[in-house]
Amino acid sequence: MAGSSDEVVRRVAAEMLRNRDQLISDLSADMRAQVEALDLDTRMRGLFEAGTTDNLLAVLEFVQTDAAEHDVQAPARALMYARALAQRDVPLSALIRGYRIGHAGFLDIAMRYAVELGGTDSAAAIIRLVNRTAVYIDRVCEQVGIAYEQERDRWVGSRSGLRQEWVARLLDGSVADVAQAEQVLHYSLAGSHVAVNVWTDPEISPQVAMDVLDTVRGTLIPLFDNARRPLMVPTDEREIRLWFSIPREFAIDVTSIERAISAMSLPVRLAIGGCDAGIAGFRRSLRQADQVREIVFLAGDSAPRVVAYDQVAAIALLAGDVEALREYVADCLGELASDNQRNLWLRETLRVFLANNRSYAAAAQELAVHRNTIQYRVQQALDLIGHFFHDHDGTLHLHLALQAAHWLGPAVLRPGTSR
Repeated sequence: MAGSSDEVVRRVAAEMLRNRDQLISDLSADMRAQVEALDLDTRMRGLFEAGTTDNLLAVLEFVQTDAAEHDVQAPARALMYARALAQRDVPLSALIRGYRIGHAGFLDIAMRYAVELGGTDSAAAIIRLVNRTAVYIDRVCEQVGIAYEQERDRWVGSRSGLRQEWVARLLDGSVADVAQAEQVLHYSLAGSHVAVNVWTDPEISPQVAMDVLDTVRGTLIPLFDNARRPLMVPTDEREIRLWFSIPREFAIDVTSIERAISAMSLPVRLAIGGCDAGIAGFRRSLRQADQVREIVFLAGDSAPRVVAYDQVAAIALLAGDVEALREYVADCLGELASDNQRNLWLRETLRVFLANNRSYAAAAQELAVHRNTIQYRVQQALDLIGHFFHDHDGTLHLHLALQAAHWLGPAVLRPGTSR
């Protein structure tokens, strides 16, 4: 039997909380699909979904109480997302439209639940849901708008904002006077360049983050052949782009960089592009660093702290369509594409074996196990896949699929049971 309208609202809220993860995923995807300016990189999508989660929890609490309008406070992560959009020059109108679309999607789902659960009390419950969510959204939009405008004024007025503007023009090719750009940026665009994306762990406060990022810049200078003053351009309050002007023949030592970052316990991750010359190289290295960054986000916590483009170039080309890559991995690896500990050992053994030109001895040395163990695991892996090495094209695809599984893990593997 249906209860009062207040009871129906509580049931609706409980049902939405029970399906919270799917609801947030659907609402976020819908907002990004309808507002392209919000469909940014993986890190920003994560921050977007965090704000959506906090807003959902807050609005569900608000509709169940009689709290006053002035009691509504925009969630901290929603304000953080608004500031990040201001720093990235995404229009405030895009954010507000996203809120309106999310509100409409929320109400559509909530009203359907109210009809299903409310019986004769559903109409009164729907009226309450519409009125209370409208109050919440108006109040939150006002607060995120203020946060956005304040951050935009601060950012544009800072040297960071000025550098960001000039670099954006270099990247889109709209700079006519390269000498003036070099003068403003205090960075020579001649020679060869390496771009590096650096971002902090999410639990680091914005105040601490910029100190940490500046420390990273200083730490990297001697590791990039004591490069001349690097160009440092904040993307937002937790992430920077660095460019180093280095000799063309310089080889990036990822191991040394990771060792230096670890030795100082710096809570950061680095995505390093390749080395290339001139303004074209300046742009191309950043594109590569951006691709590496996406791979690191897809890989999650299992990714190394420092990853360079040369390590993942083939995977970067394949990872543009993760769903297609997942299917490719499944086709190539068969049963070995299931994500469990036994398959992990077999995949890594086969990957290292192929990387060492199918040398059992070299693979055994790299993995620090007996040669017989390598032979046993390789044969087990091949039996699961159904592969024979006389198929040269198949071996190439196998190696690529193993590399994708190595770098991206669960993002391209089938969920598996523990074995």
